[in-house]
Order: sequence, then structure tokens, then C-alpha cells
Amino acid sequence: MAEIAQITLDGPAASGKSSAAKGLAKELNAYFVNTGDMYRALTSVVIAKGIDPETQADAVEAILPEQDIRYVSGEGLDLLLHINGELAEASQVRSPEVAAKVSLVAKIPAVRKWLVKRQREAAELGLIVMEGRDIGTVVFPEAKFKFYVSASPMVRAQRRLAQEGEVSEGATVEKVAAEIAKRDEMDMNRAVSPLKPAEDAVMVDTSDLSLEAVIAMMAERVKKGLAEG
Repeated sequence: MAEIAQITLDGPAASGKSSAAKGLAKELNAYFVNTGDMYRALTSVVIAKGIDPETQADAVEAILPEQDIRYVSGEGLDLLLHINGELAEASQVRSPEVAAKVSLVAKIPAVRKWLVKRQREAAELGLIVMEGRDIGTVVFPEAKFKFYVSASPMVRAQRRLAQEGEVSEGATVEKVAAEIAKRDEMDMNRAVSPLKPAEDAVMVDTSDLSLEAVIAMMAERVKKGLAEG
């Protein structure tokens, strides 16, 4: 795969990578692709079908051929996530139920292979900023610009708690931190495409940085790299 001028952001849950990627895409006049929502979209389908991804991985794999999950061009540079021809609603992909199951779905090898193919198709749009957990290592290993975004466990728990619809009612920082730690362990230790920084990724700790500062730092590096060719 030839080197491509795409921007990848990887990192754990609630590290700030989605907000940073979205802001960076706007700064660079690029498309923003949230691959986590693609996994969430599939997870919502799995749940709706009554499949338990922890014990019925084969059943999840069996429904893949009949699913169509993709981003469709909207107005300007906006990309709209569609599930089987229908616009995905935020309440559908960002719910506590989906958040609790998405890592179980994402660790199924057939699922990752199926979605990586669809994620790579997004490169046909032009310059993209794509965020996820294996973008710089698996989806676009030859991308020219790679970032790995992280933050302290407590900061991540506080951010997740502040995200509407992401946690169950009555959740505490301690409970959310424990849930995040559990997901980290699952994501980092799965057999296929584990969460880890690409060897050539720029490490970005957002714990004590404003979103604007993170975006500015990334944008400066990318613009300099593009200018140098």
C-alpha cells in the first residue's frame, strides 16, 4: 500500500480523539470518519437481533453479508452514517447498551475484517481524518500522518461521564473508570488488531491540554508535512 496523505488518530475510549479528529478535519478542510461509530452501528444491529456477541460470535459473523454500514456524503464535507440504507440516529449508536457490548463485537475477527474493508473505501473521498483504535496500525499502515491520543484514567472517566447517553443513569466516576479500564484491557489484548500506537505515531496526551491546543498542534504538523510534500 503506497504512502497516502491521510491522517489517523488512534487511542482508547474517552481520550478526546473523536473531538480532536473532528476539529482537525474542519481545520484541514478534510472529511472526518469516526470508525468507532461504525462498530457501534453494527453492535446496535446485533442487539436488535437478540444476539449475544460474547457467546454467539458465529451468529454475529453470519449476519454480516446482509448488513450495509457506510458513510454517505452529505452537505459539503459532512459524512452521514447509514445502517442498511437508513440514517443512523445518535440515540441508536450512542447508548449505554451499545457501549457495553461494542468491544465484544469489535474483537470478533470477521467483524474487523468486514469493517476494515469499508473503512478503506473512505480514502476514495479524498483527504480524510479517520479515528479509531487500529487505523494507523491496520487500516492505513502507510498513512503519512499518525497520532495516538491518550489521557489519564480519571480525566477519561470524567469526560465519558459528561457525554450524554454514554453511561447509565446514576453512574459515578469510579464506576465509569472501572468500565473504561475493562474496555482498555479487552481492546489491548484482543487477538486481532489490538489497540496500540503505530511505531511512527506522534503521541499526544490530552489530559492537561485544551481541545483547541490539541487541534492546533496536530494541524501545524500536518500542514508542515503537506507543504514539504
